[in-house]
Amino acid sequence: MSNPDQEEELCALESIYGSDVVHVSREESLVEVCIAHPQGGTQEVVLRASLPADYPTSAAPIAELFGNHLSDDVLSWAARQLEEMFSPGEVVLYNWVEWLKEQELLWSAPAGPGGASGGKGQVDAAAGEGGEGGSGTSRRAAAVKEAVREAEAVELLRALKVTSGEPYIEKKSTFQAHVAPVRSFEEVAAVMDALLSISKIRAATHNIMAYRIHNPPTAAAAVAGAGGGTGSFVQDYDDDGETAAGGRLLHLLQAADVRNVVVVVSRWFGGVLMGPGRFTAINNTARMLLEQMGLVAAPGGAAGAGGGGGKGRTGRH
Repeated sequence: MSNPDQEEELCALESIYGSDVVHVSREESLVEVCIAHPQGGTQEVVLRASLPADYPTSAAPIAELFGNHLSDDVLSWAARQLEEMFSPGEVVLYNWVEWLKEQELLWSAPAGPGGASGGKGQVDAAAGEGGEGGSGTSRRAAAVKEAVREAEAVELLRALKVTSGEPYIEKKSTFQAHVAPVRSFEEVAAVMDALLSISKIRAATHNIMAYRIHNPPTAAAAVAGAGGGTGSFVQDYDDDGETAAGGRLLHLLQAADVRNVVVVVSRWFGGVLMGPGRFTAINNTARMLLEQMGLVAAPGGAAGAGGGGGKGRTGRH
């Protein structure tokens, strides 16, 4: 293993978890962590992580989980949750281990008829148990419902035609843009609800949003010409705690005459203050995705957005 960040992380894991950390293969950057039952039970979960050469810079570790008392569905669900926690530029293995320790679903689910191959029925049973199982059962049911809800949110994002850009890292903060076509405020709200149903996006420090919707002129206004013949705009923004960022994002849409879209930039704060440079990073992240989608002209290129802007009005919702 020649990646210094990986070496440093694995040394830290060994100092924290001791002999529970096993280097399966240093040459292939493959490591296992044996996680004992948090309350001293006999069950254990084994996390096997394959570390790509470009981890943690850009690629996430590949997670595999093993536990004889768990079904394939539960193990696959947990592995997906782990990989969604990764933010480019940040090591994640310690957070993975601690998250696994906290998941009630992993430590009290009985084995199905086939041991680890109990199948989907085990997940359904955990989600459907009644009150006699106590608070542990309730938490297991909530965890399964959360996994199902997130899977449904991913499908909804596809249906809403949401496009997410590649994450961009500057001074340890991670930025990612999301763009979707919209024709009404209700569609804007639906996009935001779907995005915030994804745990990783919901966990962002800020989700800055701006939208701009063009209302074409009525036939009468078009005949009348003058100011009424160009239609109007409904537009708004949300800073989500990053003061002035939403307004700057809306200005980007106005300046490029981008119509009928909502753009969201998620920022995961990395611990280093950026000052005014954060606004540049937010707008550049959004602009890059808009360019890739053909909605904004790349430098020296032709604009992909619609023509003539007209006088806009801001609708606050």
